Amino acid sequence: MAVNGMVKAVFLVGLVVAVMTAWGVVRTEGAISCNQVVSALTPCAGYLIGNAATPAAACCPAIKGLDSQIKATPDRQAVCNCLKNQATSFGVKLGKAANLPGLCKVTDINVPVNPNVDCSKIH
Repeated sequence: MAVNGMVKAVFLVGLVVAVMTAWGVVRTEGAISCNQVVSALTPCAGYLIGNAATPAAACCPAIKGLDSQIKATPDRQAVCNCLKNQATSFGVKLGKAANLPGLCKVTDINVPVNPNVDCSKIH
């Protein structure tokens, strides 16, 4: 009888976690990784490093895909830190990077791309 009660308890806990995850109360993963950010920006490289006058056709869909993954402050801060650290490594033109969210009509990814920004203040 005790085993049956344990199975019910485990099932109930699993159900509660599943419902809370669906409602966005529990995050099953941490913030977005820098690899995800860099991967999303890869189709935009020609524009961001200054060789292209406009983003490539694949750029905005990739940015919108990243934008859809940004759910909360930790995600925006992770994107900010990644952009801050990677922009200088890849020679990103900061003005073009700042224009990209507007060109692609995204909202949550709209974080400053500046080597001096304090990403902990992004909300």
